Amino acid sequence: EPLMFYLKCLSDENEIEELIKREIDERDWFIYADSKNARASKWVRTEREYIERLTGKKVFTIDLDEDVAKQLESIGHIASQMKVFIASSRKDGILQSRIKEKLLERDMLVISDTDAIESDQDWSIAISHTIDEASRNGFVIVLITEASANSPMVRSEIELALKCGGKIVPVYVGKARLSSELLHKIGDVQGVHISETPDDEELCRIVEHILHRVEFYDSDFRNSVSYRSARSIRLPPISRIDDLTFFDCDNLECVYIPDSVIYITSNAFEDHPDILVKCSSGSYAESYCIRQGIRYELIQEQV
Repeated sequence: EPLMFYLKCLSDENEIEELIKREIDERDWFIYADSKNARASKWVRTEREYIERLTGKKVFTIDLDEDVAKQLESIGHIASQMKVFIASSRKDGILQSRIKEKLLERDMLVISDTDAIESDQDWSIAISHTIDEASRNGFVIVLITEASANSPMVRSEIELALKCGGKIVPVYVGKARLSSELLHKIGDVQGVHISETPDDEELCRIVEHILHRVEFYDSDFRNSVSYRSARSIRLPPISRIDDLTFFDCDNLECVYIPDSVIYITSNAFEDHPDILVKCSSGSYAESYCIRQGIRYELIQEQV
């Protein structure tokens, strides 16, 4: 949740700057409201430079010079990544809670079937409503274990998410697998794999992989982009591209990078030395490709 704080009581600029940095350290999500005034502001420049030096921060850009409809579309893109529903068996409650805790640390709004059941609504209505919200404003994680793979409840939750058109991320625990029937329904979505007893480092890595998949891929999560076979990816209006973004795209040949991107890590394309980047003239992506010696092609229209 956003925090607004009052600064007029502070007169020392160094004190104000340290306060702002502490606030930034405690948060993972940021919106850069781009405008002529913002670009001329010393404070905005200081904040952006500080955020870009940190790892694990997610920055979105909204152009205040665009029409309101376009700004609302950008806000919708941000909101669509925030809510998560975890479908799992009751027998896997400990692992579910640990994954939930890691997602909460990343400022996600996380709901499980247990949370829905504890509400005052009828169980079926509560589950249906919760999955619908996550499908519209986030995504659904299916925790696949030996217990959940054959669970009627988990099957029902998957089918509800499919009916709502939600993004589904399978998380395979150990050697557990979904039935071929459910795999066919989910579509060509490459899941993430974790051990049966993951340590904190492995859980953090898995959560990072999940969030990258949801943020960086097309809204038609199941079919238009399959991680194993994608040759070309058109990125949404994100602000940065990190190291893990394309780690499992073995066939990737081309990436369309929008003008909204203002930071790309030096190793973002290390697994794809022959990648072709398509971008606009004068964009950050163009200057990045020149510095890194990456092939690029300028396009007339904005991506």
